Amino acid sequence: MATPRSGLRLFAVYALMTLVPIAILGIVLANTVRGDLNARGLVDGENVARGLAHSTVDPVLTGNTLADGPTAKERTQLLRSFSSILARGDVLVIRLRDAQGHVVLDPGHPHRGPFGPADHEVVEAIEGRPVRLLTRLNADEVDAGKALGSQAIEVYTPVVSAQAPNRPVGALEVYVPYAPIKKTIDAQYRRVRVVLVLGLLALWSLLAVITWSVTQRLRRSARTAERMARTDLLTGLANRTALTEAVAHTLSNAPSDPLVLMVIDIADFGRINDTLGHANGDEFLQHVAAALTDQAPATATVARIGGDVFGVLVPAATTAETDDFLTRVRATLRTEHDLSGVAVTAELIVGRVEGCARLDPDELLRRADISCRSAKTAPAPLVEYSAALETFDPDQLGLMAELRRAIDEHQLVLHYQPKLEIATHQVVGVEALVRWQHPSRGLLPPGAFVPAAESTELINDVTDWVLDAACAQVARWQADGLALPVAVNVSARCLRDPAFADRVLAATNRAHIRMDLLSLEITETAVVADPVRAAHTLRRLTARGITVSIDDFGTGSTSLAHLRTLPIHELKIDREFVAPLADDPFEGGAIARAVVSLGHELGMRVVAEGVEDDEVLAALAAMGCDIAQGYGIARPADARTTAAWVAGRARAADQAVGASPNAS
Repeated sequence: MATPRSGLRLFAVYALMTLVPIAILGIVLANTVRGDLNARGLVDGENVARGLAHSTVDPVLTGNTLADGPTAKERTQLLRSFSSILARGDVLVIRLRDAQGHVVLDPGHPHRGPFGPADHEVVEAIEGRPVRLLTRLNADEVDAGKALGSQAIEVYTPVVSAQAPNRPVGALEVYVPYAPIKKTIDAQYRRVRVVLVLGLLALWSLLAVITWSVTQRLRRSARTAERMARTDLLTGLANRTALTEAVAHTLSNAPSDPLVLMVIDIADFGRINDTLGHANGDEFLQHVAAALTDQAPATATVARIGGDVFGVLVPAATTAETDDFLTRVRATLRTEHDLSGVAVTAELIVGRVEGCARLDPDELLRRADISCRSAKTAPAPLVEYSAALETFDPDQLGLMAELRRAIDEHQLVLHYQPKLEIATHQVVGVEALVRWQHPSRGLLPPGAFVPAAESTELINDVTDWVLDAACAQVARWQADGLALPVAVNVSARCLRDPAFADRVLAATNRAHIRMDLLSLEITETAVVADPVRAAHTLRRLTARGITVSIDDFGTGSTSLAHLRTLPIHELKIDREFVAPLADDPFEGGAIARAVVSLGHELGMRVVAEGVEDDEVLAALAAMGCDIAQGYGIARPADARTTAAWVAGRARAADQAVGASPNAS
């Protein structure tokens, strides 16, 4: 954080840097004003000359040309007026020139006729272009040989005669003394310069004051924002960012010293919010924060890193040394705390990890988080981190990114597993099972990528692809004369999507298949997650002829009320309850018999999964199970192999019927 001294230093640099452009601006403005004043001085000199021409010369001239000079009478009268003007000092030199610029009357040469060269400046004046310039006496050609005199404004202004009032007959050359004009200009310039300097200094000072004030406010705001960025607003504790920085600081400053990082969760905190409201929940969080802060060692950093999750860093300590801290905190929180008249206590769930210099802060915090999550699922009041807690495979993240491309690049394929009607041994359908033909890993089963996809919206894209591919295959089989129903698995996330029914119907419409040739297999979890929406979606689909199965029945928590109210056609007994039939058809089949009985009572077909041999199939037949599928019947295969297997099964059945003694 910047110190006040560094702030003053920065302000001084700003002051100097802004003073330079303001000074340059002052110089430019001063020069501009000086130029304007000088130009005004020239205009003043021109006005003097014009006044003399109009009042002294024009009334005297009577001819329409000055080529031969003025008449004797005009000369006498003009010389008298010029001498008077020169005597007063209003002008220094005054000459009358003809239209070509020759001097026709000069008080310095009163009896001399036209003389001197032509002067183009006279022509410009006659044509109406103002001719005025700052020069010195005796700078004209007619004054050649004379020493230069004082500064003067040389002006040429046209003159007219009474006979030609609209056409100049010549020009009056006048040298107006510059000294009095310059004195006036200098006085005005000094006043303007003082005002300009004072004004710019005042402006600079005002800007400096404003900048200093704004800078200070910004610095205070920055300090406040920095503090807030590292502070939990509810409890006043450090937040996750500050805790991570504290861990990094501890590891860098004392890499050889042990440290303990704990992530602490409040057990069943949600019931406080649900029962007493969030305001009381916030008050209880503040109570927990105070307990942690009061009991923490002086060197510890206590932070709130989530909703009801806290982190505690204890430098230079071991896990054994922090046990006493946890004991004190638990004792404090077991003391009843009043929330709106309700006495509340709290139990803590703690994940703990010891740190070392080879681990970065984020990794330490991740390990403490994992330990805390493990403590919640155990459940246990405290779990120390160990490598055995690592269950997430980071490769799954990369695999999901590849799966997005795999859908677009048609790397997914469907295999089909037949379903056999137990009573007739006829094939009554197949289940579509997705596989991923990965370019480098080979053919991946659904367990390698579907569970990870189900945790994201990507499962919707996978399901849409499976629906389209399955419906297209049904259409191809239908065109070949094989009306084979296909079942597609649907995840809970898909069933919660309000647009899911529309997506299913769109897939069947694109393929132009009969609705009764498509079946959806949903899990018990999908039903329980949102039974109202599930019921609405499933009713829309079954009304169009699509059948619905509850998959893996018995492993979830489907309410019997859901079985009664939802439009369900089949119950699929999970393989977990089918496998025991191989060892003990009576004792091992108790659950399977119960499901078969329940399904039939509710008017549903019952399908047994995981049938591995004929003994299990016979046991299922004995208990009245309707349909079976499993490796003992047929393994999943591609569409061509499955179609060939179904056709072979049908031929075998026909041959068996033909060979029967009862055949006619």
